[in-house]
Amino acid sequence: MTDFNRRDFLRASGAVFGALATGRFGLNAFADDKGGAVKTVVVLYMRGGADSLSLVAPYTDATYRKIRPTIAVPPPGADGGALDLGGGFGLHPSMKGLHALYKKGMFAPILNVGSPHPTRSHFDAQDFMEYAAPGVRTITEGWLNRWLTATNEGKRKEVELRALAAQPLLPRALRGQFPVLAVPEDRAMQAMDAFEDQYGKGEKKDGMEKRPDDPAERILGAGQETIRKLRFLQDILAKGEGAGGVKYPATSLGRQFQGIAQVIKAGCGLEVAAADYNGWDHHAKQGVDDGQMAEMLKNVSEALSAFAEDLGEARMKDVLVLTMSEFGRTVAENGNNGTDHGHGGIMLALGGQVDGGKIFGKWTGLEPKSLYEDRDMPVHTDFRLPFTEVLSTFLGFTKLEKFFPDWKPQAPALGFLKKA
Repeated sequence: MTDFNRRDFLRASGAVFGALATGRFGLNAFADDKGGAVKTVVVLYMRGGADSLSLVAPYTDATYRKIRPTIAVPPPGADGGALDLGGGFGLHPSMKGLHALYKKGMFAPILNVGSPHPTRSHFDAQDFMEYAAPGVRTITEGWLNRWLTATNEGKRKEVELRALAAQPLLPRALRGQFPVLAVPEDRAMQAMDAFEDQYGKGEKKDGMEKRPDDPAERILGAGQETIRKLRFLQDILAKGEGAGGVKYPATSLGRQFQGIAQVIKAGCGLEVAAADYNGWDHHAKQGVDDGQMAEMLKNVSEALSAFAEDLGEARMKDVLVLTMSEFGRTVAENGNNGTDHGHGGIMLALGGQVDGGKIFGKWTGLEPKSLYEDRDMPVHTDFRLPFTEVLSTFLGFTKLEKFFPDWKPQAPALGFLKKA
């Protein structure tokens, strides 16, 4: 990446935002090498093991209410009832924004999706999913970082901000050879000035020549480059298009998605963004239409629906949001009115290219013979299958033969994404 000082950066960023103001940069301002609009994938990791049977309730299944006497979501029309999706399934009642997008054909859930590995460890299951290599502990590069590395050619090499983690800790899915910016907390951002005052902004000092082979020089250079990118991001958030009256939830998740939307609208070539939402390990007092589960699902729905409204239907044609969690929960509730670590889980897909208004994934019911180890939802769809569709159908990536270690898709595609 070209090295330039702060004065050059400010001049360049001023030119970018001047172009935005005069409308010279439209939706296709940063086209890919084939001349098409830049596609952006946003992954939301719901860490802790989200309960799929609360997100999408099989309210007509007789077993459902029997084994969940205090936490089963009531049927549509009842007090606190599910939002009907058709086919005997209903979305949690706190997810009204996503239900509206389902009816518009922009949103779809994927049932019984997850890892074939039997672990119920949060840490192992998250690693396996983010590296897209269940059971393989030698892989140290995330699946999205591998894609960024494999496609870092042509016009993409000139893009300042291809990928962004909207949280302080870089998720494993984005760790690897390709450098990805993680947004630090406010107090860390305030420390940038002190770093620049002490170590400079990349200029030579006291007549000394730079030594690129010096490890200390390389570390210093990496720090200066990170700060330069953070300054670039700061300018986007400060001068870029606002939410246009769209109300995001006043939560960390809402702020993450609002920031991602501003970067997309700035037209700087963002292709991958990541957001995190912790706290889905609901072993006790899970609740139905109140309590922590309802509040968290409301947060997800409001953040994602505000994001879609903020970008508008035209931009959302080139944006895909995919949510995931390391595993699901037990089918039956436990003695503390909660659920424990399970197996098969759920993904949610939102975007203009999503074949929405439908439920994807194989459903085999809640009878013990249909469950994994007589207690959990099964995994009928390996999570790498929707990952493959994201890469191939949405991003147009064709070099998939050896992309996923020790795995090739055996099942037909889910088809949750329409052909571009």
